[in-house]
Amino acid sequence: MNPVSISRRRAVLAAILATTWAPGAFAQAFPNRPITLVVPGPAGGTPDIVARQLGQQLLGDLGQPLIVDNRAGANGNIGVGAVAKASPDGYTLLMGFAQTMAINPVVFKKLPYDPVADFVPIARLVEFELALAVPASVPATNMTELLAWLKANSDKASYGSFGTGTPSQFAGEMFNRKAGLKMVHVPYKGSAPLVNELLGGQVHLGFVVPQVALPHVKSGKLRILAVTGERRSANMPLVPTMKELGFESVVAGGWYGLFAPKGTPVDIVDRIGKAVGSALSTPALKKFLMDQDLNPAYQGWREFAAFQQTEIARWRATVVRTDFKAEE
Repeated sequence: MNPVSISRRRAVLAAILATTWAPGAFAQAFPNRPITLVVPGPAGGTPDIVARQLGQQLLGDLGQPLIVDNRAGANGNIGVGAVAKASPDGYTLLMGFAQTMAINPVVFKKLPYDPVADFVPIARLVEFELALAVPASVPATNMTELLAWLKANSDKASYGSFGTGTPSQFAGEMFNRKAGLKMVHVPYKGSAPLVNELLGGQVHLGFVVPQVALPHVKSGKLRILAVTGERRSANMPLVPTMKELGFESVVAGGWYGLFAPKGTPVDIVDRIGKAVGSALSTPALKKFLMDQDLNPAYQGWREFAAFQQTEIARWRATVVRTDFKAEE
């Protein structure tokens, strides 16, 4: 046989073998360089802080640094869309939120990504509730007093949210309906701007991320009258849940989780997921998260995938119940 033909056949066979076995080979060596974690929110925000703390814990297990890449904008759609197009090799990951991976699909008519078809869930990290906060200018220290004040001032009452189509708005609207109120909704771009407007009295109540409001609660400028979780907050054990107060439909919160682009080898997904589980079980990280009013809520990829589907269905039902009109 011609030596050139033999060489060509060997080259073709080598290429086929490389294609066939590459995923396993990569997985065995994974990771051999830094991993990028895209956070679809601004630097300094709670998700960013959590990502950096998680990265420190994962370094010892994975042996490679986790580089946080903040890509905020468009309700998280910019950052998520970028990861959807990334190589499925485990070196580009996404910190997905309830907003980006369960709510946006049912509140936007068009998205630059599909949260199920374009991604593989790796692990759920944390969950958290929202808090019903009022400024000191509103003369209410409990729900009974708040409802009396709102009904007496129905012509001017308003509630703020940290964005259109967010859990904050849906919590406010469900409260509005259950209480028989007609408060005007005022959306802001994030929990911090919402809290600032509450402090200034521009809106009369809002469902906020607790850790953003707590410093102002301690100073007496804000009051937290209820939380939206299924159970009371460990940091605010005297504050009742909305469910305890008769507002069982006002159960709204959020969660963070890790995702990879669709096509990422399952052994790499499993490798990262187990490392995350170990990290979240460390006393130091658990204490850090709970101090931020975040509840460690690890789930492996199988459980997390099922949970995401349940969340999409839950928020789709909420959109219908509140007559929310999908955004363009």
